[in-house]
Amino acid sequence: MLRFVMRRLLDLLGVYARWALPAGVFAGIVLPDLAALLRPALTPVVMSTLTLALLRLDWARMGAALRRPGLPLLFALWQLVLSPALVWAASALIGLPPALHLLLVLQAAAPPIGSAPVFALILGLDGALAAVGTVTCTLLLPLTLTPLVWLLADTGLRVDLSVFALRVTLVVVAPFVVAVVLRAALGRERLRRNDALVGGLNVLLLVVFAIAVMDGVTARLLAEPSYILGLLGVSCIAALLLHAAGYFAFRWTGARSAFNAAVLSGNRNMGLMLAITAGTAGEAFSLYVGLAQIPMYFAPLLLTPFVRRAGR
Repeated sequence: MLRFVMRRLLDLLGVYARWALPAGVFAGIVLPDLAALLRPALTPVVMSTLTLALLRLDWARMGAALRRPGLPLLFALWQLVLSPALVWAASALIGLPPALHLLLVLQAAAPPIGSAPVFALILGLDGALAAVGTVTCTLLLPLTLTPLVWLLADTGLRVDLSVFALRVTLVVVAPFVVAVVLRAALGRERLRRNDALVGGLNVLLLVVFAIAVMDGVTARLLAEPSYILGLLGVSCIAALLLHAAGYFAFRWTGARSAFNAAVLSGNRNMGLMLAITAGTAGEAFSLYVGLAQIPMYFAPLLLTPFVRRAGR
């Protein structure tokens, strides 16, 4: 009986994923003790999310994408080079304060979040293309982040690239290894029959991540509401512009590929950037990483009508 109830709940989470993700963000704000309790689980949750997404994807399509790497490499060029360069130029032109300039450039220089393939699947897009684009960007990040850190050295930013390489291996490569083992052990037919269950479990992990990353935000919100709300406003505007820029930059590839680019461009792995900068980006960046999850977790809900319209 308990097994049936749990399966039913996970199925419902998969069906209502667009609503469950924003609910997780707000749960992290209104339940700060729960957020603090779940905070140590962030890295295992990120790895498990990518593993489950890989179990649901069509690996033949991923292989086809890897054999034709032009589009994933273009995604990476946009994500890791053109995007931060445009944000750097725009923030300098506007005359933003140095602290805000640092936050936005780091956000624009980040690879897609590891759950980007899950977001793509929720929206009915090509999860395989999103997975290949995510992994490509993450593995190329050391090559693009190194000169960026040098340019931002006057802000106090420092990155330990050896630690970064180890973390990339752990967070990106390990889920692929685990997914290969599980796919061989379970078989494609069993995975196909339980696709809804795996999807619901993936959404549950995303909700756990949303709660955990809000640790510390509530206390600062109560102490300095105008400061936190200001950072939240900046993160919402940044997410909106990054989504739109990614879509229009790749509109020439077709609507569905353009929406994939929007998902990759607008949902950045700020948690990874926080880990590799090891606190040298300042307290504001740490708070900003948590707040930036709010517009990201609303993205599948807000993008749904646009994707459906493009499908029609």
